[in-house]
Amino acid sequence: MEKTTSLSPNWALQGLLGDIAAASISTILVSPTITIIDRALVEKASYHKPVLQGLRAHTKAALKHPASFLFSRPHGHVFALYAATYTVANTTETVTKQTHPSLSDAITFACTFLVNVPLGVWKDIRFAHFFGTNPANPAKPHIDTLKSTTNPLPIPKKTGSAAATATLLVRDAITIYGSFTLAQQCAAIIPDSLASHPYSKTVFTQLLVPVVSQLFATPLHLLGLDLYNRQFRVPVRDRVKVVLRDLPVATMIRGVRIIPAFGVGCLVNMGLREAFTI
Repeated sequence: MEKTTSLSPNWALQGLLGDIAAASISTILVSPTITIIDRALVEKASYHKPVLQGLRAHTKAALKHPASFLFSRPHGHVFALYAATYTVANTTETVTKQTHPSLSDAITFACTFLVNVPLGVWKDIRFAHFFGTNPANPAKPHIDTLKSTTNPLPIPKKTGSAAATATLLVRDAITIYGSFTLAQQCAAIIPDSLASHPYSKTVFTQLLVPVVSQLFATPLHLLGLDLYNRQFRVPVRDRVKVVLRDLPVATMIRGVRIIPAFGVGCLVNMGLREAFTI
């Protein structure tokens, strides 16, 4: 049986407050970029709006009206998602490293997964509601960052989005595993000839592994959006055709998106945690 230790009240309070501060600052730095990218991806999947056009338009709108953008509901959803994810990952690791060190990685992953996945699916369903298109009544795109570009789909009351939700759950499981667990595991096996310093190995894998995970997560992301946008009987080959149509661009953009979300964001978060606990 593993020997456990207890946290002293002062040390625990200092460590946990540092964890929360690091999570908040990291989220503030990355959430605007993620919000803009996620909207552009939803618009691309929903009514074929070019991704680069969406990125340019929404970035200009955010820079022109920063306060409105930062306090908008879409950005609020993204901020809540990543603030909760980083906070839970940080605080869980801090506690379990002291109480159950051999189980710390597994417990941290499980807690982070349980928080990030439902919040991530909630955020994506809300983005599909804000920025998706009703196939029966499409509208022309609008560059306003705060408003839906089309007539939003009604949120299903019962099981209409069950398949979309399940698909997005699997997508997020892949992303979380690749970003938090697999990235750290891969850092330990990087040869010294490639990177000699432990921090260099961490930077390398934290930037690379989450991006690679999107090769597997992006098809599920596109399928989930299609299941939400077309909640009626559609031949499987038609859904596959939609996924394959947008897959190259979406994979590239989600790979870019994951860099601030779980690459730069995680590295900043780790650095701030170390600084706050000195």
